[in-house]
Amino acid sequence: MSHLIVELLLRLLKVVLASFVAFLIYMVATAVEPTAAGVTLAVTSFAAAAGALLLVESSPL
Repeated sequence: MSHLIVELLLRLLKVVLASFVAFLIYMVATAVEPTAAGVTLAVTSFAAAAGALLLVESSPL
């Protein structure tokens, strides 16, 4: 049972990390172009952060 809880916590940590990176991407994008702020930019930022997290976590082999 403890392995299941650890796995769940690791997956939640990945979502939190992706959300933090997405927030940073969103802040940089809105600092460059303030009129671009919106839901579409937020969702795109989250998708970019999640993709970057998957690329970093995957093995090159």
